[in-house]
Amino acid sequence: MRGMQKVNIMKQITYILTGLILTSCGQSNSEQNIMTISDMAIVSDTATTDNNLMFNDSTIDRAFDWGDFQKEFLAFNFQKATLYKLTDTIIADFNGDGIMDKAFHKKENEISGIIIIHGQTNEEFRIGFGKPFAHMTEFNWIDYWALIEDKETNEITFSEDGSVLGTQKINLQNPSIFLGQNETGGGLITFMNGKYVWIHQTC
Repeated sequence: MRGMQKVNIMKQITYILTGLILTSCGQSNSEQNIMTISDMAIVSDTATTDNNLMFNDSTIDRAFDWGDFQKEFLAFNFQKATLYKLTDTIIADFNGDGIMDKAFHKKENEISGIIIIHGQTNEEFRIGFGKPFAHMTEFNWIDYWALIEDKETNEITFSEDGSVLGTQKINLQNPSIFLGQNETGGGLITFMNGKYVWIHQTC
């Protein structure tokens, strides 16, 4: 019985965190609704609750596994995603030339970045490490990353003043790399029209 309660707690927390990420888009900090566990509807048919079961920080710490949340988040947002540790090398044909390439996350002088090496030419692309890439210069914030093999995805768009405009569909030409932060979301690094670009997917 306790084991079943633990599974249910995990499911509820996963849905809550995913819901918070998704519902926060398009709202300013002052407009965001505060969602509590008691307000959250359980969407799993197999999930049951105990009226005497109370949620608090220690309950979450005992029951929650960030690896499970990361898998749930990827499964919710992508059709084909493979989760990797930050110490792993991701191998895929990132530039679409038919030859496998390598990508790895590295920290240099307390600033991290992504290094992609093309298999055919051995050309090295350094993304981050203090140099501008989209709106970022480093990737110290990453908690996890994944290989995405979807053919399309959604990008969050912003106005000049930084407010969210909405989302637009993006066709992905090649396998992409998702960079994620727990509780927040992330975005994709993907090779499009001859260069690596960032597709923003969090508010």
